[in-house]
Amino acid sequence: MATVSGNFHLALAAAMLFSGVLSGCNAVMPARQQIIATEDRATAATGSQGAVIADANAPLPRQEYNAAGIKVPYVPQPNPYTAGEAKVPAEARSIFTVATYLQKRGDLDGAAAKYKTLTEKYPALSGPWVKLGEIAEKQSKHAAAISYYEKAISENKSNVNARIALGLAQRKQGQFAVAQQTYLDALNLWKDFPEAHLNLAILYDLYLNKPEAAQKHYEAYCFLAGEKDEKVRKWLVEVKHRTGIEGSFIDNPPANAVTKAVPGADGAVAIAGTGKAEQN
Repeated sequence: MATVSGNFHLALAAAMLFSGVLSGCNAVMPARQQIIATEDRATAATGSQGAVIADANAPLPRQEYNAAGIKVPYVPQPNPYTAGEAKVPAEARSIFTVATYLQKRGDLDGAAAKYKTLTEKYPALSGPWVKLGEIAEKQSKHAAAISYYEKAISENKSNVNARIALGLAQRKQGQFAVAQQTYLDALNLWKDFPEAHLNLAILYDLYLNKPEAAQKHYEAYCFLAGEKDEKVRKWLVEVKHRTGIEGSFIDNPPANAVTKAVPGADGAVAIAGTGKAEQN
């Protein structure tokens, strides 16, 4: 699979600069090994709240081929939140800059006060609500964090970054079926959201014991992220051994497919998501 030039993680960081900064989603990525160490699969499965829904219709990217059987380079859809973001007032930018500085320094109370000022003066900006959720999680105020993320979504339903943060918070609280729906909601808004596919794959793999569903979303993440994330590729290989499914959920060549390499014609364009992903 081909990728655009440059480092995927640098692109991820660039995507979270100020054009999307009021989305408030820094990439906080707990290691998969840490997840396994603190929550074993059997215990996690008993903590699931609500009915787990079928994944058969989950949105996935699809590799297409032209009439000659040559792969058509995949062009991901843009993030609907950052693509449609309204102009942010200069004062809000200034307050947000101070708040993020305080947060990075570890002054969580000072940062929270600034973010709350933003929510009072500019309640329709969803990003400050997300940042308040992040701080609440740092302070182990998990119910408050979920409430803040939900508020962000209510202010801007296109904020897929808030949805990924909400899903991760729900998973941490053992609300596995609810988290599944949250991730699927994010993918229904943006099927090319790499971190939503990755988080959903981990949820299926480690918490819901659904390796086949996990496989398709690990594959979707790898397809969208390109060749950069070798650890997730290893997880994909491992889950394939468990399912016995060697075929692709995304790339199904036609009978006349060209098998030799065609420069610039194979695979996905690597893109940057802007949400939290449960990876190393």
